[in-house]
Amino acid sequence: MSSRRRSWGLLTLVVSGIVVGGALATNAATPAKTPTKTSSAAPRAIVSGGPPPPLLKLADVRPGMVGQALTVFQGTKPEPFKIRVVAVLKQFLPKEDVILIRAEDPRVEHSGIVAGMSGSPVYIDGKLMGAIAYAWSFAKDPLGGVTPIESMLAERSRPRRRSPEDVGVATAEPDEPRALPALAAATNDGEPHLVRASVPLAVSGFTARTIAELTDELRPTGLVPTQAGGGRRLDATTTSEPGHVEPGSAIGVELVRGDMSMVGTGTVTYVDGATVLAFGHPMFGIGEVYLPIVDAEIHAFLPSLAQSFKLSSPLHEIGTLVQDRQTCIIGALDAHTTMMPVDVRVTGPEGKTRTFHADVARNRRLTPMLASAVVANAVSQAEPDVTDVVATIAARLDVHGRGTLALDDQTFSTEGLSGRVVGGARGMRALSELMFNPFEPVAIDRLDVDIRFQLKRDAAEIIGVALPREEVRAGETVPVRVTLRPYAGGEYVETVPVKIPLEVAGQSVRIEVASGVTVRPDMAPAETLSGLIDNMKKYYTAANIVVSVQRPDEGAALRGRLLQDLPASAMDTLRPGTQSRRADAYRATERTVFASKRLVTGHQEVTVAVRDDALGAHK
Repeated sequence: MSSRRRSWGLLTLVVSGIVVGGALATNAATPAKTPTKTSSAAPRAIVSGGPPPPLLKLADVRPGMVGQALTVFQGTKPEPFKIRVVAVLKQFLPKEDVILIRAEDPRVEHSGIVAGMSGSPVYIDGKLMGAIAYAWSFAKDPLGGVTPIESMLAERSRPRRRSPEDVGVATAEPDEPRALPALAAATNDGEPHLVRASVPLAVSGFTARTIAELTDELRPTGLVPTQAGGGRRLDATTTSEPGHVEPGSAIGVELVRGDMSMVGTGTVTYVDGATVLAFGHPMFGIGEVYLPIVDAEIHAFLPSLAQSFKLSSPLHEIGTLVQDRQTCIIGALDAHTTMMPVDVRVTGPEGKTRTFHADVARNRRLTPMLASAVVANAVSQAEPDVTDVVATIAARLDVHGRGTLALDDQTFSTEGLSGRVVGGARGMRALSELMFNPFEPVAIDRLDVDIRFQLKRDAAEIIGVALPREEVRAGETVPVRVTLRPYAGGEYVETVPVKIPLEVAGQSVRIEVASGVTVRPDMAPAETLSGLIDNMKKYYTAANIVVSVQRPDEGAALRGRLLQDLPASAMDTLRPGTQSRRADAYRATERTVFASKRLVTGHQEVTVAVRDDALGAHK
């Protein structure tokens, strides 16, 4: 099979330079290297070249035209390669045409249009025609699709609702769905398609298990995590050095940095002052967004029958991604945005603590997923064994302006500390719930997670519950016997003293016994952010046996508060038929919490008759 028979991956590239008389030249006779104007806190970037090149309108593009494209084959310097226009594909996207080209260069003939080449600028007679953005999957020839530069430049006129400096503080954001939008990516059905290929997401510092879980999470977006390079050091030397930007140079969108790195790398298409256009297609397709952008070094092209891609490493922060649109991404070199610090400490049975630090991108849809990946990866590196494990997960979320939210979990797993187990922890769920709360904007200043684990199966299942007799009295404290069965051990009984409510005299009541992790405390639905945070602090854990006795009296949940023991007349007042906003009725439950000597699972219940004479009273 030919080495070009592959799923042609399309990557974003940003390129600079002009083709003059069919030959590649820089934008000025003597390329100037001028630092962009930035604020004192903004990253620096050196931009090569003079004014932007002239443009070739789509209406003037004809089949057979010959020109050049720019991309980095190795290192940081863009190099030209020959292309030929094949056709113009009308309405390839809604209201968008695509120019079909063929690469005619031995290097590209061998590798094809590789992932990471998206955004590579294409010039005809010194005029910028557009950016390579699409490719044929499973094609024998290196065919690609070019997004016209006119479509990309049109995105610059979009007004922005926020500034990069607002990211990380509690400012209003438009409503967003929780899930990232699905984008068309290369398929593996063996049939040729002209598609927006997957953006190579270069990751380093992540284990194979975490990468597999990330791949599933990111599949709808077309991003494919690949161990295709290294991260960047975060020290005074590297962060103070200026980056480099020019058409055709490598550019990346940084999602994670620190002990772990995650960067979507492509190419620069167009530079005008502090504005950079790249990719020729979206990264996520989520519109206005603020993420750090970096320059990058290309180590090599890695040809593959399935997916050719560039091996790369990020170098310096150079600005901020501000728009993620259908035809391109747009970066601002004079802007700076922040990331959310995540610190993870993992302590094993030998008492040794391993510490991990990473910064993750601030975005309502991305941050929870990225933070979970960082925590899961730290655990996977510290304890990769897929075996029985008992763990305590203590999460601390510093909520901007509202103090620290502390949430603890005790968990048992037979599959080790997998990403699924860690991602299901109360602290990780709270991160997502806070960022998508319906009340007001929230910023999380940082996330700290302490995990302590033992390699053992120290858990027991609730398999039975019994009372000392068939009838009890209201007001009486009854010893409820809970039978538990541990793994590879004998059954044992815990006795939980439970008081029978006076209100159930003369009735039959159901007594439920369950692991605390499956029981939700009585609470009114939150109607403010403060109420939501308060509700998050109310929970039971797997180390609790919770006994619940339902009371007959009716209560109401009204405007974030629980009102108990209400008479029928009060309920009628709280639920008038002439208003849509009424109190919600609920049945109050009496709960007894018992601390178990090991984690518990399971649920059992029993029904008992309550005599109509209360304890100590006469008939």
